[in-house]
Amino acid sequence: MKPKMNQSLILEVAKLNEHGKPILDKYSRPIVSKSSHVCRTREHGEALTTPQLRVQDGKDEIDVLPDTPVTEGAKVEYTTIGGRRKHGTILSIVETTNLTASKVYFRTCVVDV
Repeated sequence: MKPKMNQSLILEVAKLNEHGKPILDKYSRPIVSKSSHVCRTREHGEALTTPQLRVQDGKDEIDVLPDTPVTEGAKVEYTTIGGRRKHGTILSIVETTNLTASKVYFRTCVVDV
């Protein structure tokens, strides 16, 4: 059973030229286009404590549909279950399939906050 996806995701994808290279502006930054998709989010926060310092590490998980064009390293803006807007970068992508791996149900993106 697939849970409902009630949150939103804005994905920044670089525009490509006819040779497959990103189109750059006059400051040598890639020109991006933004697209909106549905998603489901989970927030995870961890606090690592040592005698010298305390480090907080936050990683969120975003579930997207299999036809969403996500790539590692892409910048995203998403809405959490509580309605907060967050920004981050996709660190890794994991696919959830059926037992025979013939169908992808959804993809889970781990986002560094």
